[in-house]
Amino acid sequence: MLYGPNVFLVESYIAGILKYADFGGRASRREYWGFAFANLILAASCWLLGVVGGPLQSLSILYALAVLVPNLAITARRLHDTGRTGWWLPLGIVPTPLVLIILFFVCQKGQTEANRYGPPV
Repeated sequence: MLYGPNVFLVESYIAGILKYADFGGRASRREYWGFAFANLILAASCWLLGVVGGPLQSLSILYALAVLVPNLAITARRLHDTGRTGWWLPLGIVPTPLVLIILFFVCQKGQTEANRYGPPV
C-alpha cells in the first residue's frame, strides 16, 4: 500500500481498472473484494445521482457499461486463483441462482502453489 489502510479501496479499484482487459493470471481475494467494494460504492453513487434526474438519469447505466469488462476480467483472474477456468463466468452473467456458484468460488481461498494460471499472489 502506498499511503496506508485508508487508500486500499482506491488502489484496488485503480489496479482493477488498469488491468481492464487482462483475463490471464491470478487475483487474490483481497484484490478482488477491494475492487468489488469500491465498484459497489461508485455504482451506488451513480445510481443515487441518477435518482435526482435530469441529464444524470442514465449515469448508472453508463457506469455499469464502463466497468463491465474490468469486472469480468478481475472475476476471471479470481477464478484462476482458485484453480478454475474463466469459462465459469457465463453462469454469473445472467441473474439466476447460478450466480451463487460464482460467489461461492470467489469466496474460496486461492491455491497456495503455482497452478496453470501462474504463481500464487
